[in-house]
Amino acid sequence: MRSRVLTTGAAVTATLLCLAAFTLAAWVGPRVPEGDRSVLGCVFAVACAGTGALLVHLRPRNAIGWLLVLTGLLQALSAGGNAYGAYGVEVAEPDWPLARPVTQLGMLYLPSLVLPATVLVALYPSGRLPARWWRWPVRAVWAGLAVVTVMTALSQEAFDDVVSGPAPLVLPRTWWTVAAGAAAVVALVAGVLVIWVATVVRLVRARAPERQQLAWLVCVVFPLMLLTFAVPAPDWVFIGLALMVPGSIIVGVVRYRLLGIVVSRALAYGALTAAVATVYLVVAGLAAAVLGRTLTPVPGAVVAVLLALALGPARDRLQAGADRLVYGRRRDPVAAVTELGDRVAGADEADLLPAVLGTVSTALRTSAARIVRPGDAAPGGAGTIAVPLRVGGRDVGTLHVPERRPGEPFTAGDRRLLAALAPQVAVVVRALELTGRLERERERVLTATHAERDRIRRDLHDGLGPSLAGIGLGVQAVQAQLDGRAGPLVGSLLTRLKDEVDGTVGEVRRILDGLRPTPLDDVGLVPALQRHACTLSPSLAVRVTAAELPALPPDVETAAYRIAQEALTNVARHAGARSAEVALRTAGGRLRVTVADDGAGFPPEADTRRPGGLGLGSMRGRAQAVGGELSVTSGANGTSVVAELPLGGRS
Repeated sequence: MRSRVLTTGAAVTATLLCLAAFTLAAWVGPRVPEGDRSVLGCVFAVACAGTGALLVHLRPRNAIGWLLVLTGLLQALSAGGNAYGAYGVEVAEPDWPLARPVTQLGMLYLPSLVLPATVLVALYPSGRLPARWWRWPVRAVWAGLAVVTVMTALSQEAFDDVVSGPAPLVLPRTWWTVAAGAAAVVALVAGVLVIWVATVVRLVRARAPERQQLAWLVCVVFPLMLLTFAVPAPDWVFIGLALMVPGSIIVGVVRYRLLGIVVSRALAYGALTAAVATVYLVVAGLAAAVLGRTLTPVPGAVVAVLLALALGPARDRLQAGADRLVYGRRRDPVAAVTELGDRVAGADEADLLPAVLGTVSTALRTSAARIVRPGDAAPGGAGTIAVPLRVGGRDVGTLHVPERRPGEPFTAGDRRLLAALAPQVAVVVRALELTGRLERERERVLTATHAERDRIRRDLHDGLGPSLAGIGLGVQAVQAQLDGRAGPLVGSLLTRLKDEVDGTVGEVRRILDGLRPTPLDDVGLVPALQRHACTLSPSLAVRVTAAELPALPPDVETAAYRIAQEALTNVARHAGARSAEVALRTAGGRLRVTVADDGAGFPPEADTRRPGGLGLGSMRGRAQAVGGELSVTSGANGTSVVAELPLGGRS
């Protein structure tokens, strides 16, 4: 206990020193050139030291907190030293005590920026190095940075950047100082490069939540180093990025429980609220101070009040953002319902329920909501809210939402938000239930239809068809047996009977051929054609392409399928083609079915001599049966069959 008091006291003392440096820089800033930079540096110092002090208090043995405290302290010494020296030498009469030596502390800003981008990245997020070999690049950075900082601080050029006159202590320029400086720079650069490359590899291989924790820090410190040494940028960009270094640590603690630290939501909400209020007051106060120096008291006060009023909406937005970050959408149920509607409108049917439950969980900042169907066992767990889901007086289930953390119950605002979301969730659950029921009923009807269709086809093909064929053969045998000996009346009756039987057999064949193909009901026109293409000769490559087709009338869909099926069968049997293409598109209220191949082609009159199949006459008859037409183009480069079928069927 005593050791924790000592460590926390040391960290808090360092933070108070940073605050003292900020106070000095804020007082000196308006009175010396470029004094604002010292103020910004001290803001960064206070943020780092304060964040580090909090981590030291919670995890005193972890190196991350101490490194942040050290970073803040070095930045405070640099910015405070610059402010003290600039005013103490250039403005004060006589010079302030030790003003010139203190000015040389200004180069301590260098380690305060390099350490977070190297050593902190190497230690983050566990506070320990990932492997033993990491010690070498970290030691190289420490050693090189120490030498470069000392040699730069003890140079006349660095002193002249802050104040004029001779520096109190200057390192002589000899061969050994040059060699030491070059070696330090090489060690520093090599250490930085090794740490960065290894960090990228570690980031790729890391798993959640370590990857997210490390990514937040890396995405801040790498650009910060570029702005420091390579790319010039405005001061506000630089300080904003620098403040995100402790900010990324705070995100790791609050959102990803860095080092196992669990922050109370009430505490986090209070801290965010205090931060918003502080930013608002600081901006308003600084503006009022600036305006007070440039305007007379009364106009300056009026302008300051107007500025505070103008900043009011921004403060409200920041406050709403802080509330949403911690507690979700509890203060804005309308926005939560709107977001739920947007997710429902944009989600696929398979992802609809997960999207709805994810929106509820996000709106309430809880782990995972779930739906329990009527009759299913409810999940256990204390603190879980169960909201009945009803649509049209019918129970469709229960929405179960677990509490955010053990011992953190939902507030009245959370319950009101959940009550606003529950009816929308119920509608989605009921819609999915009806969709599933409709799909099951469709499957049942299709199964029954297929079974009945197969029975009719089997009865006609295996029963009535052979019987009629047998009757026809019997009549033909009677005619052969009589061999002209029958009278004219008997011969006429036998001929008429045979013609009737042949006609009936043809009608049975027409009925069998006219039954709707089963694949059209199972998968649709385009997949059915693709399935048929796969059953053709392996040496024939068939490509089926189709634009977005509207809902087709059943007779048109059947005719298109049969025409394409017959055309592909003819290509496989007779064309000697290597490839064929089936294209379907709609234009001008008509469905255009094109079957083209790269075969040898044929004379159109040759179709009547082909054995087997119904040929072009059958395809043309199918097209005409629905009010369409069929054309055939054949030559040495292949054959093209084009059917134009009206979408409205026969007129």
